[in-house]
Amino acid sequence: MYEKRNPKARLLLLTSSVITMTIVTVGVVLVLIFAEISETWIRNLMIAADILAWVVALVAPFVRYNWYRARFTDEEIDVRQGFLMIKETIIPIERMQKISLETGPLDRMFGMSKVVVYTAGGEETIRFLDEERAKQISESLKNRINRYAVSKREQDMSVDQQDTTMNQQEESENV
Repeated sequence: MYEKRNPKARLLLLTSSVITMTIVTVGVVLVLIFAEISETWIRNLMIAADILAWVVALVAPFVRYNWYRARFTDEEIDVRQGFLMIKETIIPIERMQKISLETGPLDRMFGMSKVVVYTAGGEETIRFLDEERAKQISESLKNRINRYAVSKREQDMSVDQQDTTMNQQEESENV
């Protein structure tokens, strides 16, 4: 079952979009004021592009929120995201090497956190988690990774002992 998304994530995404678009709009206004663009159609195109970007920026957070999913099982993590281009990432527990918690300024403002899972092949970020839930997930994954590492180490030691015993038997037979 996929993890229930935190409703505060919508507001976080919207705030991030508004901040980004405010910076873009200030840039467009500065260009329109100081670049001395004489062609009216270019000025109108820049204004229209900025308005369109605002519409996308105000709608995208809600779409992104609705199309983001994360699921945690005993064997794997499954992260699914995207609307037109859907990306599904499945990370088996035995492939995980490191877990970290990340919290940016906006995340802190909304009481949110991210869990970053590192593997030999890269990393995957699980977003839009309540701070407490992120800590629980991080701790649970660390414990599973540690249990897997211990059992793997014990298996390797058992195999090494068997190999040593077999080598000793072969050496005594050869003598």
